[in-house]
Amino acid sequence: MNALLSWLDNRVGVKSLMHEALYERVPGGARWRYVWGSTLVFTFAVQVITGFMLWSAYSPSTRTAWESVYYIQHEMFLGYVIRGLHHYSAQAMVVLLALHLLQVVIDGAYKAPREVNFWLGLVLMVLVLGMALTGYLLPWDQKGYWATIVATNLAGIVPVVGPSLQQLVIGGPEYGHHTLTRFFALHAGFLPATLVLFLVVHLALFRRHGLHPRQPVTRPDGMFWPDQLLRDVVAMLAVMAVVLGVILVPAVRAMVAGEAVDPGHLGAELGAPADPSLPYAAARPEWYFLFLFQFLRFEWVEHQGLAFGAIYFPGALMTVLVAMPIVGRWRAGHAFNVAFLMLTMLGIVGLTALAIGGLVWWRFLYKR
Repeated sequence: MNALLSWLDNRVGVKSLMHEALYERVPGGARWRYVWGSTLVFTFAVQVITGFMLWSAYSPSTRTAWESVYYIQHEMFLGYVIRGLHHYSAQAMVVLLALHLLQVVIDGAYKAPREVNFWLGLVLMVLVLGMALTGYLLPWDQKGYWATIVATNLAGIVPVVGPSLQQLVIGGPEYGHHTLTRFFALHAGFLPATLVLFLVVHLALFRRHGLHPRQPVTRPDGMFWPDQLLRDVVAMLAVMAVVLGVILVPAVRAMVAGEAVDPGHLGAELGAPADPSLPYAAARPEWYFLFLFQFLRFEWVEHQGLAFGAIYFPGALMTVLVAMPIVGRWRAGHAFNVAFLMLTMLGIVGLTALAIGGLVWWRFLYKR
């Protein structure tokens, strides 16, 4: 092993690279608040690995997509685990993104000279949400099919270019094979490749400027190895434990009750095959987009117009996020940024809770 490391070090300088990575200075010492970025990279790695596994059995065609996902879920060895890991780690990424963004803004890590890295982080956030949106259609079941119609119809209300943009997204005048293949190309090709590119630049700039601790610093500096690395690893294992728990807890409950374990009830949900001739009354986006769905149902938003709620208002929120490094140059501006982001997060949580509560009530009435 020593001979191999010496050979690699002589040619690529692996020892110096490892030393630079492990013995990076951590201002104010190791903290749990710094783990969010590492957990995001970890969950993205899980997405890539499980995505390649799913890709090996998935067939992107309207005639075969649902059948191939059914095979993964019910027949492939540990297929429901792989699909569940891919599905729920994607949802974990959305939560971790919000926590990471909140930590960065509270600590003031978006200020000079880190403005560009903050903007890159916002681009990465949009790419992750884009991957989540495009992946929703790939099983080609009723839920994903009609939820995608609801989401892409919003693109059609963009002024001037809306109809053309919608037709470009769905691959023609109607939803069908070209829609599925286009979403698959975006989900498995363009968006991940673009995300990796921006992630490399994001991490390179992070390495250049280092961690920015919350002021004032009251603790002595530390090193990434071993204290911060230990916290990062524990946080990664915690994320994996939660995701696996969501997948496997129903199986454990069934075994304890002496019942047979049905892989179809484990991991990610798979509904009936998509049927354009059979409307799906419960069409809803995934839970991380439910806040916008709920916002659009308010009477005063409907009075202003669908474009206001779906395009202009979210665009204004994103504009405020982009302007935060400029506004945050002043102490009052930083306080405004923190308060704005916290209120926005609380609003999103509240709207999501309202939407989920309404969905649960609808399902209750439907069963009655």
